[in-house]
Amino acid sequence: MIVTYVRSSSYNNYDYCQMQYFITYALGHQSTSGKKAQLGTIVHKVMECLGSCKKKLQEGQKTGISVTDDGIGVIEFSERKLYTKKFVKDLLDRSYEYYTKDCVHNYTGADMKFCKKLVDDALEYNDGQFDPRNRNVVASEPQFDIPIEEEWAKYKYKMPNGEVVEGQLAIKGTIDLVTQVDDGVIEVVDWKTGRRLNWATGEEKTYEKLLDDPQLLLYNYAVSKLFPEYKQAIMTIYFIRDGGPFSMCFDKSDQDKFLGMLEKRFKQIKHNEFPKPISQKRSHFKCTKLCHFYKNNWPGTNISMCEHVEEHLKAFGHDDTVKRCTRDGFEIGYYEAPG
Repeated sequence: MIVTYVRSSSYNNYDYCQMQYFITYALGHQSTSGKKAQLGTIVHKVMECLGSCKKKLQEGQKTGISVTDDGIGVIEFSERKLYTKKFVKDLLDRSYEYYTKDCVHNYTGADMKFCKKLVDDALEYNDGQFDPRNRNVVASEPQFDIPIEEEWAKYKYKMPNGEVVEGQLAIKGTIDLVTQVDDGVIEVVDWKTGRRLNWATGEEKTYEKLLDDPQLLLYNYAVSKLFPEYKQAIMTIYFIRDGGPFSMCFDKSDQDKFLGMLEKRFKQIKHNEFPKPISQKRSHFKCTKLCHFYKNNWPGTNISMCEHVEEHLKAFGHDDTVKRCTRDGFEIGYYEAPG
């Protein structure tokens, strides 16, 4: 398969289902977010905006302050207003409206209550320990696109149209919140609104397993490049409704460990020309209940997108499948940040 970048979700998606990875990241087809994921996005937006407002407040202005969010627009506030419950409620109302107004899912008052509880729980934990307004914010939702300057990370592909694409493998993504907790020490906070599970294996993510978690290791590597002035980073993954915060310190050896994991995954994907579905008969509940590409047919056919791509791979091979099944307008290597 063609692979030019890795983000934490794509790394994990390959473990979850190779075929879903291929359709999403190599062919460029997009799936519709589930309702619970969409509610999680609403909560993330509130936390992002609180972080952005606090960072703006740190510049010294006390009144007449504003920030512009790429989703909900201009947010006007003062230092006093920022710390009120009404301000949080207004952000939640605006975020909820923005993400639900044109969504395919049906929403009820219970969904708003669900979002409000998650926001309240995140902000109130341990007397506001993880409330962005109580932090020295370095960055709220920083995006990154970092090339891996290793010999093994070079790639060169000849595309079906004859174009040659070459470069260095990159890691890309968006971090929820980066704060300074001491001189030379930053903390990454990643909010999770779902269950504390590895969705590929179904296993619970314990503290020991989180020490080898690809997302946390990827973020640790990313912040070492984004914020090199900080010599120590704490990684906190906060499962708001399933266990609370888990914090760990990584060092240079963990950056090397991540590069080793990334090299292995890069080569696995690059040399895989026949990706496998999670279930050959598509009988697994993750196919029948959760997968957009199995629940929706390929345009103009009466078989699922997943089965159509698999049949094409078997009949015509990898290169022809990329040529004929890639979404119109898709550019390999393009990454659209969420939110």
